[in-house]
Amino acid sequence: MADNISQGNFLDARRIYENGKNSPQYDMYGNEMDDLLSLQRMAKIEQGDGEGGLGVFKEDPSYMFQVLGMADGDQSISETIALHGGYADTYIMKELFDTDDGNLAAQASTILVVSMYASHMLWDGLQDCLAVKNGYVPEEDRTGKINPKQSFDNFIALYVGAGQSLAPDWQGDMLYELAQAGGDLFGTVDSNGEALVNSDIRESYQQLQRLMSEEDYCQRDESVESAWRLVNHILSRMYVPMVQMLIHSMKQETDVHKVRMYSMAVIPQLSQCTPSIHQKLKEYLLDNKYKAENFPRILELLQLSYDCLGFSCQDVGAYNGDEVAECAEYETSHPLASFIPKTDVRAVSSIQLYVDLDILAIDHLLKFPSDTKNAMAQFYYKYGRSGESLESSVGYSIASLQDMARLTEQRQFSPYYNDYLLYFKGPLFADNAIMGAFDDTENDQRRAYIVSLIRNTVIPEFMMGLLGLALKDCKDVENIEPATMYLDAFAALYIGSLEGIKPTGSDSDGMMIWALANNRARQFNTQNKLFGAKINDEMTDLLYAGQTQLERNDCTNFETTLSRTLHLMLLPMIQNAIWYAIRNEKASSTDEDSASGMAAAQSLLPIVSKYDKDAASIIDREMVANDGDDLGPQSVANAFYKVMDDIGYDCAYLGQAEGIDPCEQYKKVNASNTGSMMSWRSGAAFILIISAISSFIST
Repeated sequence: MADNISQGNFLDARRIYENGKNSPQYDMYGNEMDDLLSLQRMAKIEQGDGEGGLGVFKEDPSYMFQVLGMADGDQSISETIALHGGYADTYIMKELFDTDDGNLAAQASTILVVSMYASHMLWDGLQDCLAVKNGYVPEEDRTGKINPKQSFDNFIALYVGAGQSLAPDWQGDMLYELAQAGGDLFGTVDSNGEALVNSDIRESYQQLQRLMSEEDYCQRDESVESAWRLVNHILSRMYVPMVQMLIHSMKQETDVHKVRMYSMAVIPQLSQCTPSIHQKLKEYLLDNKYKAENFPRILELLQLSYDCLGFSCQDVGAYNGDEVAECAEYETSHPLASFIPKTDVRAVSSIQLYVDLDILAIDHLLKFPSDTKNAMAQFYYKYGRSGESLESSVGYSIASLQDMARLTEQRQFSPYYNDYLLYFKGPLFADNAIMGAFDDTENDQRRAYIVSLIRNTVIPEFMMGLLGLALKDCKDVENIEPATMYLDAFAALYIGSLEGIKPTGSDSDGMMIWALANNRARQFNTQNKLFGAKINDEMTDLLYAGQTQLERNDCTNFETTLSRTLHLMLLPMIQNAIWYAIRNEKASSTDEDSASGMAAAQSLLPIVSKYDKDAASIIDREMVANDGDDLGPQSVANAFYKVMDDIGYDCAYLGQAEGIDPCEQYKKVNASNTGSMMSWRSGAAFILIISAISSFIST
């Protein structure tokens, strides 16, 4: 293509793009077929069984994030696929009719088509590996439709290309050469001149080869998980040269016409990262023509996304000496909204800060139709992706969401652990419910239910255990771990990485309880002067108090702070349950509202039942069982009020929403609390929580 374009022969270039020239295809028996594999066929979603859908890319997270990342916010999934599914083909065909842009169409074929198809080969290999795990035997099937070894080999063939030379020239036309160019520009090459990205990808591919050469390859959970981690590691490396060349094209006036091409390869992938950053970069680079005066802000936003994409500032390097300096790495004292931890909460004793990115990815992937029960979304739940890039640096495995749902050792330090066991008749209610929902593909509520259970049950229950561990370590005279480690981990999960570093947090990016508190504060009129949640203000104060107490080894006062912190966390969850009781009373209520309300109620029922079984029964009948009593949202609010004394907070903390008032029938607020909403009351919960934790620690 490039040779024909350079000679002005655009017609032949289009023919090569549409029909292929040098890439034969083979049938299931190894016979060469008449049709060649063309770049256009690789680009278009209609390949395979893609009519009206994503075709061969339909189980491919990279492609799903890509089309989501190009869509406007109000577009449905079907509209998104129809409008953006053929993004690469649309761009290249336009360039093939534009004689002013030189060989940009040929370059875009590598940047947009080959890169996505190579990524697809990795995902395809992982899907095939899962099929082997589920009993498929590739060696007994001559069709060759499922062959993880072949898929991974296809990836490396696409990545390197047939014409790539080695040192000292490093000449080629494919993704390997692109990484070499980026490495030269940013000083990220080894002593032999090979780009660090290329050596890393080569080593990871060799690990995949060794994994596939095992006699029982892909038949064990550990084998599938290893393949998952290697695939994600390779994909994260592939982003690096794309970012490097995007920066280069923005800085060089002669290459500025390539900005949109590289932006199309990078910016849509940020749909799996902080939403506001993705939207702003989309506005700068895709929705509008690039303006050089915006470069400093664009660079800052790009650099804020490196962690999410799985690489570091050092991986990208410094452009052209010091023309664009290497960005600063993550510091231990990195703020989380209004709280500054004392320890590196990106990975604290197997707890990792970026778990909210895994929740976001699951939410995105469940929007798409699937023939595999959304297997890739299940992988995000089972194994996690966002912590993968940290594991080599911290030296131990990072907990996934499923780990959090199953890790009895950590969860048992929660003062309510036995209450969850008793209510749900076992330790794995949330995990069983989530995996059951993945299997129930006919249920339109499954996406809302899965995501809500993760956010409202898996994470909070695990966080309760972290507080118990913090107290345990405080009382352990032989403890050598940082004093605030588990409290900082609790804060990281309460706030989440998506809130950013502003003291008020983000406007709408968050996925964790901090964001839930802010959202419900708007509806229940419990906001502070900056329109954030008053509950979050008090939580910040408690976290700082706890830090100080732990550093002083003041375990007695920390016990009080611990109980206040744990029960304050429950308040936005209670508001959330009441809010869905209100929404589900309306004619405009959706199936998703019903599922979210059920999950919100289930997360609290074990605690409510501990203090008032009648109150728990009302909440269960109204929001979980849906037995037709139709008691209404006020009955749910009244039921939650019955346990407010027990958890030690006034119902005034909950506020009012759409006429529903938790204090309506029980005006028992003490006169001393009238002037201040935020007051702590010594309730039964404080005594119970301290005795429960102390009893467990002493055993």
